[in-house]
Amino acid sequence: MYPWEKRTLFLGKLPRPLKVAYGAATLIISLGKPIQARLANRTLEGYSFLIPPNAEVTINTGIQAVAVFHLDVLGEDYKMFTYHFSAAHTRDGAYCDLNEEADFRTLLTKLYQQPSDSSPTYTQLTALLDYTFGNQSDLILTDQEIAIAVAAIKNQFEDNIPITELANMVGMSVPTLMRRFKQQTGMPIRRLRLWHRMYESMIFISSGQNLTDAAYSAGFADSAHYTRTFQNMWGIGPSSLFNKTIRAHIIAPPTTPTVEPGYPETP
Repeated sequence: MYPWEKRTLFLGKLPRPLKVAYGAATLIISLGKPIQARLANRTLEGYSFLIPPNAEVTINTGIQAVAVFHLDVLGEDYKMFTYHFSAAHTRDGAYCDLNEEADFRTLLTKLYQQPSDSSPTYTQLTALLDYTFGNQSDLILTDQEIAIAVAAIKNQFEDNIPITELANMVGMSVPTLMRRFKQQTGMPIRRLRLWHRMYESMIFISSGQNLTDAAYSAGFADSAHYTRTFQNMWGIGPSSLFNKTIRAHIIAPPTTPTVEPGYPETP
């Protein structure tokens, strides 16, 4: 597991069909044979899927190793990737069959078979993304006020910044902030906050904290709240992911947090 501030990558095998609702758009690529992703009204089968944020999907990978690549929460990666899939989406926002599938499978298989440190792995992935997207980033418009709100949530992840405070920060009414926030990120403010806290918890775990302390340090009310959130978004609890069933090894960026476990207010 590679948790980076902008994106996160999991490489490995999932134990069973998992019902997930990831908090960011996600690129799922099989490193072996075709896999399935079942959405509300259809089932996708292939080697690569693009899943929009907050979409409920059941992933059935069988015994295949997969790459689960969580993209940026502002949706810029997702918007650019939509131009690179041969199978058009329906109204659920999911896509199948990445045009550059072979390039991604080659790199991700190499990273799975020969794990590297965080920085060189991110550099290789970023280079492939840059090659894939080309100059598309010039065509993607990001709501800068929402980007400011997202940055504030990330920078103060231990706190529950009131929505009214966020709205004042970017000069909007609360209804306007909520509407534009979901338009840009694909999810409500609270959902993004929880998603980012999950990322922070991985950083704390990698620094040596146990699951309970990592949950508190990341801003969760208690370990039960942390487990429920992880189960809802990842389809599996943190204990199974990191300690028991999958035993995912976290390879964190060089800089790790120094926050001591705290006891925040219940969200």
